[in-house]
Amino acid sequence: MTFYATWAPPERPDAMAATLVPQRMSWLVLVLGWPGLLARGAFVSGLMAGGLTLMAWAIVPHGVPLFVLLAAMHVLAGICAADILAWELRLRGLVPGPVIMATNAGDARLRLVQATVQATAPFTTPSA
Repeated sequence: MTFYATWAPPERPDAMAATLVPQRMSWLVLVLGWPGLLARGAFVSGLMAGGLTLMAWAIVPHGVPLFVLLAAMHVLAGICAADILAWELRLRGLVPGPVIMATNAGDARLRLVQATVQATAPFTTPSA
């Protein structure tokens, strides 16, 4: 089971417009580094991490120190990928919504739709 944070535009807080961000380590970002951030949709932080990588390539002596620094950058970006994506979505003006626990993104979307429908349905009393 994975926790999914929901982010929606303030003018359209329905479940279908929400963006789901899994709250776990991103293997794509761990392996690829800053191109993985770009692939996940975090363009600002991906380009910033790419710039840091190029600066490290130019400043740090090549060999073991550079390898250790780049590996540490990949691990840090992979572990913090969910927070980085949340920061990017906040920059785009999205607001956080409920956190949903589900097995995959499709199940999380269904649970969010169900919670939204139950919250907006009028209260009815059962008739005898």
